[in-house]
Amino acid sequence: MRRTGWLSFPFEELAGPDGPVARLGRDSALGIFFGTGRRVLLTNGIEWRIKAASLGRHIVPVIRSKTGTVAFAGPLGARRSYGITGKDFGLNLVPLGKVGLRRTPRWGLLEHETRVATVDDRTRVLTAVEPIPLAAALMAFTLITHGIPGEADLVPSAS
Repeated sequence: MRRTGWLSFPFEELAGPDGPVARLGRDSALGIFFGTGRRVLLTNGIEWRIKAASLGRHIVPVIRSKTGTVAFAGPLGARRSYGITGKDFGLNLVPLGKVGLRRTPRWGLLEHETRVATVDDRTRVLTAVEPIPLAAALMAFTLITHGIPGEADLVPSAS
């Protein structure tokens, strides 16, 4: 993920080994969870929006296209751990290291118990050992940056 502009679209782009994969609009929690969403333009011309959907009394991030939901995320049974689900995939995003007041610098994207990618939050680089869905990568960056509002209430207590 790299910044490309300051005021107009695109604001960032997700680059792969062969060049840009997607161009993204401005990123903000207010825009995603309460506004029109973050605009995503894929290189093949398809447009997605990273928005939010309701889960009970809470809201969770979701990626939508004109044809419907592409992927959504929800909290798992640990703080700052998330499930990312799409039509053909299911992955877990977990912090690699201690979760405290400061954001953890590294994250793992797991398929079952196998790590398929690592995300470095400082450099904003995702390194995958096998191809992963674009929606999972975008959702991972969204969750790392913004989390889920009120997620502490969603995580089951250890009582």
